[in-house]
Amino acid sequence: MSQVATKRKIQLRSDRVIVRARFLEQGSVLRGTKRGSAESFQIAVELESDAEQAEIVSLLQLAHRMCFTEAALTNSVQVEFAHRLNGDSLSLPREPE
Repeated sequence: MSQVATKRKIQLRSDRVIVRARFLEQGSVLRGTKRGSAESFQIAVELESDAEQAEIVSLLQLAHRMCFTEAALTNSVQVEFAHRLNGDSLSLPREPE
């Protein structure tokens, strides 16, 4: 946030981002049925500034659009895996969903 504010020449006295995540685990490691998932993320942005509210709204919109993490969490992102064992490629069979 502060990096974007600096480039936009908006003075912030303070900026804080608080992220709360809810994760879920189900199943058993011993039975090989353990699964983990992300249930939700709550993101709170707290700013202190003398800038006009319209400038802050514009700053927040731009910061959201520029955030790689937010984009990865809210959009479908391609993920590729490579596994190696003792230097050799290791292929994993696809698990049923």
